[in-house]
Amino acid sequence: MCPLPGTTVRKGRGRTMKLRWGIFAAGCLLAGGLHPIEAVAVDPGAAWTWGGNGTGQLGNGTTTTRSSAAALNSLTDVIEVEAGREHSIALRSDGTVWTWGFNEMGQLGDGTTTNRLSPVQVGGLSNVVDIAGGHYHSLALLADGTVRGWGYNSFGQLGNGATTSAQRTPVAVSPLTDVIAIAGGRDMSYALRSDGTVWGWGLNDTGQMGDGTTTMRTRPVRVGSLANITAITGGRDHGLAVRSDGTVWGWGDNTQGEIGDGTQTNRLSPVQVSGLTGVVEVAAGAYHSLARLSSGLVRSWGSNTNGQLGDGTTTRRTTSVAVPGVTGATAIAAGRQHSLAVIAGGAVRAWGSNATGQLGDGTLVDRTSAITVGGLSGVTDISAGRDHTIAMVPAVVGQPDTTPPSAPGVPTGVSTSSSTIDLTWAGSTDDVSTSLRYRLFEDSPTNQVAEVTSSASSVSYQRTGLAAASTHTYWVSAVDAVGNISGQSEPSAPITVQEASSAIYSTDFSGGLTGWTNSGLTIDSTQGAAAPPSARGNPTAARASAYRSLGAGYSNVCISTQLRVTSLGASVDLIRLRTATDVGVIRVYIDTNRILWLRSDAVGTQRSSGVAVPLNSWQNLELCGTVGTATTWTLYLNGAPRGTPWSANTGTTPIGRLQLGDTAAKTWTINFDDVVLDQTPG
Repeated sequence: MCPLPGTTVRKGRGRTMKLRWGIFAAGCLLAGGLHPIEAVAVDPGAAWTWGGNGTGQLGNGTTTTRSSAAALNSLTDVIEVEAGREHSIALRSDGTVWTWGFNEMGQLGDGTTTNRLSPVQVGGLSNVVDIAGGHYHSLALLADGTVRGWGYNSFGQLGNGATTSAQRTPVAVSPLTDVIAIAGGRDMSYALRSDGTVWGWGLNDTGQMGDGTTTMRTRPVRVGSLANITAITGGRDHGLAVRSDGTVWGWGDNTQGEIGDGTQTNRLSPVQVSGLTGVVEVAAGAYHSLARLSSGLVRSWGSNTNGQLGDGTTTRRTTSVAVPGVTGATAIAAGRQHSLAVIAGGAVRAWGSNATGQLGDGTLVDRTSAITVGGLSGVTDISAGRDHTIAMVPAVVGQPDTTPPSAPGVPTGVSTSSSTIDLTWAGSTDDVSTSLRYRLFEDSPTNQVAEVTSSASSVSYQRTGLAAASTHTYWVSAVDAVGNISGQSEPSAPITVQEASSAIYSTDFSGGLTGWTNSGLTIDSTQGAAAPPSARGNPTAARASAYRSLGAGYSNVCISTQLRVTSLGASVDLIRLRTATDVGVIRVYIDTNRILWLRSDAVGTQRSSGVAVPLNSWQNLELCGTVGTATTWTLYLNGAPRGTPWSANTGTTPIGRLQLGDTAAKTWTINFDDVVLDQTPG
């Protein structure tokens, strides 16, 4: 099948292939000669990035996480963007490819394995018309219809017949010609040829090749008997394709229902996704999938642990469900556990995991329903990695916007705890942007301490981590979607933080573990949250915990601690509250993915916070609630509530013991400091 002139061909991870007039697909010889396969003019622009940045995948020269979108102004003339697991790829209008982020497997293609915090050019590539990213490998489609790959290749995902672990420069995928679109999965790759067939290479342990086997392929093989295909995408271990009749076909891993055929059975050959018609795009995350319909609606299926299906629940779906609140969609993308849609006008909607700010709403709160990414308009391309997002915004969308927003209103505020101030100010107005980014300055008009995105006429923000009884003054300015900055507000009146309440118990471990019944914790004199020492658990297949009796029983408590997670070999109890007779009431534990969980020991129920704790940095963890058969408990991380309050049965016996660490034999390393038990948050 050779696409007719003006046909839109969809590419991997659910985005339109941005081919321009004059770029031709090999083998498309129609009446009158070669024709372009995409009649879409692409205005070059800049990449915008947000989310996790531990290896520089945001490309802004830092490793600082961002929960709001920011332009990557160091790279211009971008026409397409792609995200790998922890690296990013951009195609410029001159046909060159640029990369940044994690590079341990050579996935940046610059001849090294050095992580890059800013974009570098991929060597030896020109005339590129399409790009794609896998977990640790990258792909490029050339104008002559051939494909190049680089990066991790232990499973043959570069398609050159070899299994080199780290291929640092591009190599040819062979034999493969007449390609019009490419897609990357975790350890496999796909290509759509001009005849409408799909080809795959790489890992095949769950049927990722769709060739009826589980044999690894180091060179391209045809995916089943698929024909008349117009779109392809790769997930962690599954593939999806859209046929010209609007149906969707899937193959590979299906343990979470990500193929969407109503089962959880892996498929070695393509099967039809149930109940879907009129589809024009597909996107695949780790264990979930998305489809965009010609009507502009979006449907989703598969894993839903963090709300990545956007249906308002965390329920797994083996057949597709509608994503409410998303209409007029023009493009979709899926990260590991988050999802995105570009809607008419170029705004972006997002939902799912938000542990590193990958939803771009200025928070770290997971969303089970779609929210709007702040400060973005005119978006034409979008992609998602494990926990970061990248979008492309043309430099010119209509006429350039050079007018800044109006100045925000004067902030007012009140302190409701010994560490917080709740601030409110009148929102700014702008001639173009409906959503603005507000910069908050504390005690000096140049000391920025926060940024919040809002489209409301009245904007609220809680400033946390303040010293008790301290006094502060605030200023606010507004920034529109293209970076125009308003004048600053007038300063607030001085606002004083409440005095600290007296704690039931507190310790910074300067007196060691005196008063604790200890089984395996030690005092670490080398580090602490503010200063050494701290209590350290570092067992190897052993117990490491300590408990302290509290005397009188308490039904209403807030327990907080600073903690620093270094390594986890198993799920580990962090805080456990017990009765005076050592009966468990409630605990906070961390799993091997560093996700925080609450568990009622009284009845055995539990709930995930959806929030991952970073490694090797001090974090403030706090649990507040009331003992009872139907009372609520709230988990805080660094002063912000994580998820909605949890209504749980924790029994009726008051709390009489406080435990740190885990009583079971496990392997882990965590430090604890500044433990406080009182009856108010903060």
